[in-house]
Amino acid sequence: MQKTLLEKPADLPDFETALRNLGRVPLGLYGAFEYAASKVAEFRGAQCPEELLDECLSACLFRFHALRFLRTQGIDAQADEDFSLDRLSFLGISFHYAGYHVRVLKGPDGELPGCGASERKTRFFNQLPAYYLVDGKIVSPTGNLIVTWAFEANYGLGQLWLVLPATGGPLPKDVAAFWWEPIPHPAEGLQGVPVPPSSTPPSDDLEGMVARLDEAANEEVAGQETKIGNL
Repeated sequence: MQKTLLEKPADLPDFETALRNLGRVPLGLYGAFEYAASKVAEFRGAQCPEELLDECLSACLFRFHALRFLRTQGIDAQADEDFSLDRLSFLGISFHYAGYHVRVLKGPDGELPGCGASERKTRFFNQLPAYYLVDGKIVSPTGNLIVTWAFEANYGLGQLWLVLPATGGPLPKDVAAFWWEPIPHPAEGLQGVPVPPSSTPPSDDLEGMVARLDEAANEEVAGQETKIGNL
């Protein structure tokens, strides 16, 4: 996996701090993504067992099932609609938690995807200030985090990585990060999080963790975001 790492500024979190602040969110992500991957494998087995699924189809199925699972666990994740048809396979998921804006993206083999022509995604990678309406309040995240994922053979879930992006660019080779670390699987134990008795995240622990990202309100404050980005 190709990585370009830059020196982290003091005002952004290190990996251990970010993982600790996210609490049980990684547990919910693993549960959601393992469920989604199993549904993709189930679809392939029923529809085309001797073929590989189209990349766009597999990624869309994965996101559909992951979003539904996350919402049942109190993580009000939203579809990240900043995409164009030629990058459909990299559709993402977006949510806010603990002062972070987290985007889940699928790049090639778990790498960070490029930003294409998206100014909004480039600004996110560059850690530029942005404003969102979260739980009825306009907030600016203290940091932007990315979770990347990859399929294993036969569409099982591979590793999850937590990334603090540093710079954005059109292609994967053009992006860089401050750090890029694998998220331990719940069976291995997450820092500060007890190993659950089953692989299904308990809904009472995740209930109400994440406030909804109001995209309409985000558009209302887009002028403020653009102004800050031009400073």
